[in-house]
Amino acid sequence: MGTVKKGTKFSILFGLLGQSLLTGLVAGYITYFGTDIVGVSALAMGNILLISRIFDGVTDLAMGAVIDKTKSKQGKARPWIIRSIIPFVLFTILLFATPGSFGNGAKIAWIFIMYNLYAIAYTALGCAINTLNIRLTRNEKDINSLSTFMMFGMILGNVLINASAVGILTALSGGSSNYTREAFIIMTIILSVVCLIGSILTYVTTKEIPDEVQRAEKKESTLKSIGSLLKNKYWVMQLFNTVCIYLGLNCRLAAMIYYGLYVLGNPALIPILVIADNVPSLIAMPFALGLSNKLGKRKAALIGLCCTMIGFALMFLNIYNLPLFIAGLVIKGICFAPVQGAGNAFIADSALYGEWRFGVKAEGMAFSAISFANKVSSGFSGVLVGWVLALTGYVGNAPTQTPAAVNGIIFLYIGVTFICTLGQILIFALYNLDGKMPQIREELSQRSEE
Repeated sequence: MGTVKKGTKFSILFGLLGQSLLTGLVAGYITYFGTDIVGVSALAMGNILLISRIFDGVTDLAMGAVIDKTKSKQGKARPWIIRSIIPFVLFTILLFATPGSFGNGAKIAWIFIMYNLYAIAYTALGCAINTLNIRLTRNEKDINSLSTFMMFGMILGNVLINASAVGILTALSGGSSNYTREAFIIMTIILSVVCLIGSILTYVTTKEIPDEVQRAEKKESTLKSIGSLLKNKYWVMQLFNTVCIYLGLNCRLAAMIYYGLYVLGNPALIPILVIADNVPSLIAMPFALGLSNKLGKRKAALIGLCCTMIGFALMFLNIYNLPLFIAGLVIKGICFAPVQGAGNAFIADSALYGEWRFGVKAEGMAFSAISFANKVSSGFSGVLVGWVLALTGYVGNAPTQTPAAVNGIIFLYIGVTFICTLGQILIFALYNLDGKMPQIREELSQRSEE
């Protein structure tokens, strides 16, 4: 079934870390960059992201189908890492290189075009790396472990960029908190180099299970593969679970700069929030993996999600009490580790269930759910931020904001995550695939021997 070495897991972790540095930068700062750096309205930024998400949903499913149909000596997923990494870093740089001399309409057009080209390249890279979770091994514990390494890398990348972005931008802007367009460009180039190295390392150190030792594959049409996924209730559940994970995360990232400026009144406190929000989850992930292996992924996830309510209660008790708010973030992060760390493993289980139940093997398309959910949530979070800021009367570059605008920022930073967590509790209350997986793996193994 293939065993994934620890060195390979760490290389994949580094690859996803590099990727997350750039996606975290876009998720956390593209709205702010548009409104406060190049002067595009918050409403226009929200509409750009909304329109882009509608188009983006199609590209994810298409990329999943492309990976499933790819045949090469390097495997199905690995070739797309190399093919997509250069366009990914290039279009990210160009996105933050929006010409300041352009008129408002030209700026909006530039951001729209570059954002969509960035999203297409990210689709190819994200789908390829995430599909490795089931292309490198069939061992359940290895899949669970690899999923944890992947999520660890993604979260660590987000932590690093959001904890350091303010400091880097300040330094590159000559020590001023009035960040410059040039500072964004230089920072993006530096992060792009890290991302490029990480993705190449992932490509070089991984080796997919050869097709001839896997279960026989049938040539299925793309429409049939899509149909099998939509009929797969467990895949649909995990699609919504993944959307909830990333929607809460991306809303916090997108609102964080505004939260630091107008709620805390000190953007230098943003790194403290980033650390409190994410580092406890990273530390807890290895222990969450052990808990998942002992109790099952579903039970561990459901227990953790219910316990996050303690953290939310502390945060809502007094939103302006920073020590109490941080304590709530820490508790939420620790309790969220089981569901966050096992995200890819849940998708892998749903893909195997779909093959067992419907006889259609669609690994690439199944894992396109992660890229799709990340981008949809990233785009929707940008839409929410743009719309909520516009509706509550936010004024870019103003020294203070109205109480309505401040409440809107608070809702974006923590209220959206609370709503998403309630949705996840409902999902895992209905999810009951864990107990069926031993039988599914056994029957699939028997089919391959026939």
